[in-house]
Amino acid sequence: MSKDSFKLFVRKHPELIQYVNNNQMTWQKFYDMYSLYGEEDQAAWKDYFGVEKKKETSSSKREFNFTELVKYIKSVDMDSLQKGISGLEKAISFIQDLGIIKTSEGSPNHYQPRPIYKSFED
Repeated sequence: MSKDSFKLFVRKHPELIQYVNNNQMTWQKFYDMYSLYGEEDQAAWKDYFGVEKKKETSSSKREFNFTELVKYIKSVDMDSLQKGISGLEKAISFIQDLGIIKTSEGSPNHYQPRPIYKSFED
């Protein structure tokens, strides 16, 4: 079993990448399994192929559904949303009153351009 044949095997079964990315397995361990059992031994690979393929098929079936979006929007409690927004507005205005956040109109470091008719010595 060569490294090139292992690379082709991984390309056929991209679900192995998820195990490496999640730190559940390493490429070395997968290569050792490949060199010991080969790609035809279903008993050795059943734990790694079956679970991820099921997850992929369930996630690939999930598409944008406009009716689900409408149901979700209808289920949102507008009163609690309005209360949350008004609470956020009150908090921002309170912080502005404390002077922590300076607005551009009232800040003392606001840039004022020098009139054109004045020179630096005036």
